[in-house]
Amino acid sequence: KKLEDELGITLFERFSNGLRLTTAGQEVLRHARSTLREFDILRSDLGAMQGQKTGRVRVACLDSLTVKFLPEQVSRFHHLHPAVSFHVQTAGHAQVTNYVAEGDVDIGITFDLARPDDTEMLFRVPMPIMACVARDHPLAGYKKVSLLQCSQFNLLLQFDTQPIRSLIEIELSMFERAGKTFIVSNSQTMLKPFIMSGEGVAFFTPLGFMDEIKAGDIVLLPISGSRLQNLHIGILVQKRRQLTHAAEAVIEAFSRGLQRYSDMIGEVIES
Repeated sequence: KKLEDELGITLFERFSNGLRLTTAGQEVLRHARSTLREFDILRSDLGAMQGQKTGRVRVACLDSLTVKFLPEQVSRFHHLHPAVSFHVQTAGHAQVTNYVAEGDVDIGITFDLARPDDTEMLFRVPMPIMACVARDHPLAGYKKVSLLQCSQFNLLLQFDTQPIRSLIEIELSMFERAGKTFIVSNSQTMLKPFIMSGEGVAFFTPLGFMDEIKAGDIVLLPISGSRLQNLHIGILVQKRRQLTHAAEAVIEAFSRGLQRYSDMIGEVIES
């Protein structure tokens, strides 16, 4: 209200159930975000003059990345650069790309799939979606499986991972089978116990299950004849956006981390 009085223009449409930005309000918000980004860059440049990486790095990523990969990477980076803080949020692929395109985050970590034109993938590694089952599941003894085989069992699906889930459903529909969906959730943490107890088949990258895979508790199965086998994950940024020194260093560190994980996953698949 003070800003409206100062600028002499209405920034919000006021309704009984809430507020909505006017065209002028959207323009003020755009300038405010730009000002805050410029201030972040100023702090980064001042820190660089003192030989430090400083500031906050905003990250949006897939849920599976926060199970093991991102905590490891953030912890390692923080030990090297303690003046850098992180703001991390999870979302499905489409929302991650929108966060990046709209400038709400500095970087996104997601699949190299359809995305807004004003974004670009700086780095990517192979990261297939695989069928995940318990060690004693009937499918665990196979070297690879088809979606048709998976559809004979309870399916554990995520509801906000478009277009991944839609790809699975499209491919299942080719066999005129709907599959037996047991649980649908937006949390890998929620679905993991059901995988490990043998109660269903889930479709994930191996990123969130590295400890369980190494222990033999979860078995990864390549999906034969599926486009899910050819996916990549990478680091997405907004085109022409000036990044802080901290964000650039994070991109470099996370890229190395993704490469290490991709190499480990390749070894698991080959074995």
